[in-house]
Amino acid sequence: MKLLALHLTNVRKFTGKRASITGISDGITVVCEANEFGKSTFFDSIHALFFEKFSSSAKSVKSLQPYAGGAVEVAADVETDQGIFRVEKRFLSRKSARISRLPNGTTVAQDDEAERWIADLLGSASEGPTGLLWVRQGLIGLEPDGVREKTQLKETRRDLLSSVAGEIDAMTGGRRMDRVMRRVADSLAEITTRTGRKSGDWKAASDECEALETELAEVTRQVETLETALNARKQAEGALRRLDNPDARARREEALSAAKAAMEAARAHAGTVTAARQERDLAALKAKSAQSDLDAFLKAVDTLQVAEKQAAEHAAGAEEARREAERLKTALEAAQTGHKGAAEAVAAARKQLEQTRRQIAARKAKDEAVRLGEQIDKAETALAERDAAAAIVKASAATPKWLRRVEETAAEVSGYRAAAEARATTLRMTYEGAVRITLDGTAVPADQPLPLDGKSRLELPGIGRMTLHAHGPDSDDKARLTRAEEAYAGLLAQAGAASLSQARAAASARAEAAARVDLAQAVLDTLTPDGIDALRTARADANLAASDAHDEGLPAVADLETRLTRAEEAESTALQALKKAEAQHASARESAVRLQAAAETAQLALERARADAGASEIRDTRRAERLRNQAHAQEILAKTETALQTLIAAAPDLDTAAAELKRAEDAVATVREERAQVREKLVGLSAEIGTLAGHGIEERRDELEGQLEALRATEARFARKAAALTRLQSALDAERDAARETYFGPVQEELKPLLSILHRDAALSFDSESLLPSGLKRDEAKETLDDLSGGTQEQIAILTRLAFARLLARQGRQLPIILDDALVYSDDDRIIKMFTALTRVAQDQQIIVFSCRQLAFQDLGGARPTVEIEAV
Repeated sequence: MKLLALHLTNVRKFTGKRASITGISDGITVVCEANEFGKSTFFDSIHALFFEKFSSSAKSVKSLQPYAGGAVEVAADVETDQGIFRVEKRFLSRKSARISRLPNGTTVAQDDEAERWIADLLGSASEGPTGLLWVRQGLIGLEPDGVREKTQLKETRRDLLSSVAGEIDAMTGGRRMDRVMRRVADSLAEITTRTGRKSGDWKAASDECEALETELAEVTRQVETLETALNARKQAEGALRRLDNPDARARREEALSAAKAAMEAARAHAGTVTAARQERDLAALKAKSAQSDLDAFLKAVDTLQVAEKQAAEHAAGAEEARREAERLKTALEAAQTGHKGAAEAVAAARKQLEQTRRQIAARKAKDEAVRLGEQIDKAETALAERDAAAAIVKASAATPKWLRRVEETAAEVSGYRAAAEARATTLRMTYEGAVRITLDGTAVPADQPLPLDGKSRLELPGIGRMTLHAHGPDSDDKARLTRAEEAYAGLLAQAGAASLSQARAAASARAEAAARVDLAQAVLDTLTPDGIDALRTARADANLAASDAHDEGLPAVADLETRLTRAEEAESTALQALKKAEAQHASARESAVRLQAAAETAQLALERARADAGASEIRDTRRAERLRNQAHAQEILAKTETALQTLIAAAPDLDTAAAELKRAEDAVATVREERAQVREKLVGLSAEIGTLAGHGIEERRDELEGQLEALRATEARFARKAAALTRLQSALDAERDAARETYFGPVQEELKPLLSILHRDAALSFDSESLLPSGLKRDEAKETLDDLSGGTQEQIAILTRLAFARLLARQGRQLPIILDDALVYSDDDRIIKMFTALTRVAQDQQIIVFSCRQLAFQDLGGARPTVEIEAV
């Protein structure tokens, strides 16, 4: 059977969609897509299609259903010796199965008949051979986790190997061999247990040794503990030296300083961007203002005549509305007098009710004042801590900016000094007699460099005078050096430092104090989000509210509320009359005000239009001036926008700079913590070594070993007998193992060329019970499968599956190999070799690989099928 195409409809992430893989080749086909694309969904769907009945509601089937629900449909186009068919199943809703012949779509089988057709195609009603060949994501070895699956695959391997190797009896060496091995086992059982332990006389002799052996083991353990403690102390001392390495410390400090500098630069650039954005916004406001000015001028010219007419009309209407408002004002005053009496009655009732409620509130405020006092005490403690640390920060001039200037100035001084020394002219004299040359009256020393600067006169006794003109550092160089040294000293003096190291220490102390300020401020922000004064004010308010609290009885609030309700009803009646009068008066007054405002607005509009338009003889000049202002403002806006975008494009990543700074700070802190832990460990180890060394445990061990040697001589006689029987049993086992080689020969034959691609001259050994590889022999060394790395185990498992696939092909049972995210533990060299093995087998074997490692699997080659996803 060969797979040609896969089709999924409404499966997991493909909700309401149809996902298809077409163009699957006869050799290697690689479906290489990113994580969460749905590769495992395709694998699980293939598994359900061939091994789950269409009527199943098993967990593996339900897992295919998307969250939105609905039927799950899976189909595969397969090629067999009889032709090309489509295998389709619909799960969970309107369940069905169908086999159709392609390309005409003629139905071959449906439902249960379709299930039997699939079973005949695979050669088994269960997972059968495909369990050997289809590797699910995350499976490293050859064995699945479930007991049932393990048993099924074991029987599949047994049937396959037996059919290829011939008689099953060849594996065991025959029943006769079994009888001989049982007789040897019975003889061995007379002096040993079934698990190989001593029994009978042998056990009696060994029991006498157990007490001494127990004591010896304990003493030996103490000796080993002492040796372990000594070694651990040595390692801890080495670790401490490593942690105190000055070069490593300097690198960490240098990395931290660089990270801080990068962070400051990023923040400075962010400030520049902000300033540019403000400049852009200002230009935009100016451009908008210029445009508004132009629009207002043009509008004023157009509306001047309309404003004159409207001003006259609104003035007449305003006067008529004013007279009507005066008439209604008299009626309103009468309604106000009636309502006043009713309101006074309500006020008296409300006052008594409010006094009662205030007393209740005063008693609650008393409790609140106590709670606020406790919170203020905590806040004042944090405030004191913050102020103390802030005083340190304020008193110190050792800011990061200052430290950078100190470091830069120190480097500048060093550069000037080096330049001065490089330009200096020196004189060195070597004398052979007693005569000495003098320089300006002073004898020139022998064999010592003497610096010369400017014009110098040498007295040569018996010869004459010599004048030298030396060109040393010019006055500008000296002046620059002097200024740099003065600037350096001045910077150090700002923070009371005498050297660069003291300057760095002062900057570090200031930074630590700043951190304490931030911590204390965080506490204050939590306790006093609105400030401690707000808390104090709240407590004062609570104390003030509680000042009138007393323990006297209070009238019932309900009675007071009833009295107030009755007074309010009376007031409401008077209020309705007042509101009616007010509404009438307000309406009239509003109309008068509105008309007066309209008249004033019209007059203002007229005056503004006259002012904006100006005299007719200067209107053209004003129009041209406003057009020029508008164009100039737009030009400035464009320039500032371009400058802003340029700064934004060049901005460093502030988050990355912050992450690098945190990493450097964490590295320094980690070393500091590790050093403290190592010192603590050294103290404990030294105490333990002193305790053990004082007990003479090594002498006691030697004494016990001498006693045991005599007792073990008695036991040796029984051991020789057991050894002889064991050797005989081993020889018989070897003969049986030789017979098993015939059984595992076919699969070893297929494995040998594949395994040699990874390990030259390597060989696998098989377990006769599980019928799976149990060990690997390479370079004359034997290793159990469990001792191998995860990557090697995974590679051997895949190679073994390839070998079983070739055995199945020998029997005419051609099935595809499917690997879902395999080779995840293989390094770059091994994965290339595994690609070679897959390519070798793929010459006459279909292999389908699902993987998310797009870069690594480029080297595999093979076909890349078409993956299509479309809505249905």
